[in-house]
Parts: sequence; C-alpha cells; structure tokens
Amino acid sequence: MDFKDYYKVLGIEKSATAEEIKKTYHKLAKKHHPDTNPGNIASEEKFKEISEANEVLGDKEKRAQYDGIYDDMKNGRYKSDTGAGFDPSMYRPPNGNSGDGYKYSWSSGNGDESNFSDFFNTFFGGTGGGMQDDIFGRRDRGGYAGYGTAGQDITAKVELGVKKAFKGGEQTVTLQAENGTKTIRFKIPAGIQAGEKIKLSGLGSAPARNGKAGDLYLEIALVPEAGFSFDGSDLVKTIDIFPWQAALGDEIQISTLAEKLNVKIPKGIQTGGKLRISARGYPTKSGKRGALTLIVRIANPKQLSDDMKMLYRQMAELSNDSGNNKNI
Repeated sequence: MDFKDYYKVLGIEKSATAEEIKKTYHKLAKKHHPDTNPGNIASEEKFKEISEANEVLGDKEKRAQYDGIYDDMKNGRYKSDTGAGFDPSMYRPPNGNSGDGYKYSWSSGNGDESNFSDFFNTFFGGTGGGMQDDIFGRRDRGGYAGYGTAGQDITAKVELGVKKAFKGGEQTVTLQAENGTKTIRFKIPAGIQAGEKIKLSGLGSAPARNGKAGDLYLEIALVPEAGFSFDGSDLVKTIDIFPWQAALGDEIQISTLAEKLNVKIPKGIQTGGKLRISARGYPTKSGKRGALTLIVRIANPKQLSDDMKMLYRQMAELSNDSGNNKNI
C-alpha cells in the first residue's frame, strides 16, 4: 500500500492552519472540478486526490490521527520489512466476532473507480477502524458540492455451519461498528459453496454527497457443524459404537445432513475404521452430493449393570486364557 502525503497533495506545510487548508482546498477543487474540465481524466483524478486530502486534513480528529501516522512514517518507523513501502498491518485492529457466533472480517472490494485510495479506506473509511462507522453512520466523505463520489464495495467474510449452509434459508449476521452494531438479515441458497458471495445492494460504504452507496458482499466460509467436517469435497463424521457391535457387527441408524440412514457395521471393525457412503455428503458445484465418510470410534457404555460387569470379567478371563491380550 502507498502512503498518502496529504500535505503534499494540497501543496501546504504540515503547520498550515485549518483556515489555510480550507482556502487551499476550495481553490484547487474549483480548478480541477469535473464540471470545469469535462472529459479530462487527469483533472478528475486530481480532484479526487484533493477531496480525499481535505476529508482528512479538514477534520480535526482525522487530522490528529493522520499526523501521528505521518510522523511515524517520515521517521521510518512503520515501513514494510520487505521494502514494499507502507505497512498498514501495524494499525489494523483485530477482527471481531458477530453476536450470533459468526466470524467476519472486512476487506476492500473492487468498487467504483471514483473511490478514495486504499490508504484512506484503511484508516478513515475502509477496512480498518473507520469502515464500519462509515457503513452504518453514512458519513459524508466531503466531495465538492454537487459532485457525487460513489461508496466503496465491501466484502465481509462470514463463517457458516455446514448443516445450515446445506439447508439454506434466512440467516442473520451482526456486524460491529465503532458506534454500535447492526444486524443484517439475508437469504442463503441451499447448498451454497465455500467462497461464494452474497450481494446486498446499497449496504457498502457511504457515498459522498449524492453519489451511490457501495454494495456489501458476504463471502461464505463453511465450517464444521453437528459433527460434520470436510475432507476435500467429502464430508466426514465420527460415529461411536459399543465393543460388542465392533466385534460382532451390527446395523445402526445415523443422521446425515438431510436424512436418517441404516448403516451396517462389519464385524471385527477397529477404531479408526472407515465406512464410505456415496451421495450423502455436501453438494458439489454440479449440484450432486459428494460422499459421506463415517469414522468408527469404539466407546464403552457410560454405565454398566452388574450383569454387564460380570460379562466383561468373563471376557477378560477368556481373553487371557486364549492369549488375545498379547496381540493388543
């Protein structure tokens, strides 16, 4: 990311007063306004630069925040170790968690070409501390009167349980801003794929003046739920069986994402043994369901009756007599 020297953009000294900043901005804005220079791309870009600089330096709180970053950057304190320039990770707060248990994080989308720079969006209205406030507060970014600057598209990464994603339906996610939280309700299509995005028009960052608000994209990440996890394109679920079922074989009922199935347990199966059931996993992009792999885990009963204890003792004696214990 490139560091933005807003004082240089306006052609003023860091010691400039608020009144000097205001006068300089209006002079440059009038000179480079798109209405004054129709079709002049260079003037339009310059206008956006000075509007961005004024948005920061013309605001007392933003200017104080910027001056701290400015001084540290000029002193070389926060340059990237890779030599790639300014390193914004030094300033970003950690991602929060939504009130409904969904994790999310903001990242810049590919918004309208008239958006402000990544530097601005990170610190004063983008993926850093100011983005959420900008979205929910609908703050004006300070474009020149009558000229609208479109809001930026935002991507929020949302973790969704595999079972809920399979069924689809209406869901909510709570996004936290500096000035509070906002709960957004949205619809998830059944069988949505990991990495797919749900577009919510007009819920991105706020525009300047009479511009158009950006869009919010919810990027879905599928996470384990109800005992189901992923192994590539297949689902995996661990099932518990009793020792006698493992030794003698049995038929048990299991729950998949959509139905209940009777599954045969082969006799002599060991802990870690796998049973693969086709077309009972998560849907693929083609719409067909992948496989479900069941991993067997042998578990003892939590409570043993006296008769059961007696049978276990008899098994232990028989096992000792036959020498089976030596094979374990």
